[in-house]
Amino acid sequence: MARTLPYLLVAIIGISAILGWYLISPTEEKPYNSEEVSFSTPDGIKISATWYFPKELEAPYKTVILSHQFDGDRYEWDPFIGDFIKRGYAILAYDIRGFGKSQDVPISEEYYDTLIGDVEGAVTYLNSRNDVIMDRIGIVGAQLGGTIAYAASGYIDEIKVSVAISPANIGSLIVGDGVETFTPHSILFQFLDTERTSVQPLIEKTEEPKTSRLYRPESPAVRASGISLLHRDLRALTDLLLYLDENL
Repeated sequence: MARTLPYLLVAIIGISAILGWYLISPTEEKPYNSEEVSFSTPDGIKISATWYFPKELEAPYKTVILSHQFDGDRYEWDPFIGDFIKRGYAILAYDIRGFGKSQDVPISEEYYDTLIGDVEGAVTYLNSRNDVIMDRIGIVGAQLGGTIAYAASGYIDEIKVSVAISPANIGSLIVGDGVETFTPHSILFQFLDTERTSVQPLIEKTEEPKTSRLYRPESPAVRASGISLLHRDLRALTDLLLYLDENL
């Protein structure tokens, strides 16, 4: 008995720790279901994505496409999926070509001007489903994804509204340089005051209706750009969701 006592004590302590963790960190059932999907772009690139849809809402759904940051993947949006779902949106979060589980491609100067094809593929995929309201599709993107969201509003008719968080003024075709038919519109721009110089040219190219929200970090040392802005400033997430509610 003396030999087994230490093992019993260790077991009791371990079980107590596990029970304690569950008590202070209860698991909350997610308000959505999800499935892994894939689709092809017009230029033949395979894109990996996740389709999220509400458990408590009947189809068809208003849908928001989520486009992530450079060097990231679709899972950057995970902390916010529930916020979108609770407002009644289905979500298609995808990995930009060259990142995550999407097809690998070289990152060259021309790379950025191909990225609108990923959204075109996403819209074609959504049109193949029977649970999507096709005239109620929006896109939200951060940094590189923000530039893609901006471009999608000017190139893709099915995109009703866009939210561009800290978009970068990069590439040429992706920001519509020299493209007469490029008419970006219905965009919410969200950015830090320190990003004003790079974002302002995109705002000036955008036709009405357009909305701008500028945020100042609590500390100059805090660079809450892109998706970090949604984490660090609750006003930014609220502004985003209200904009979708009012315009999508």
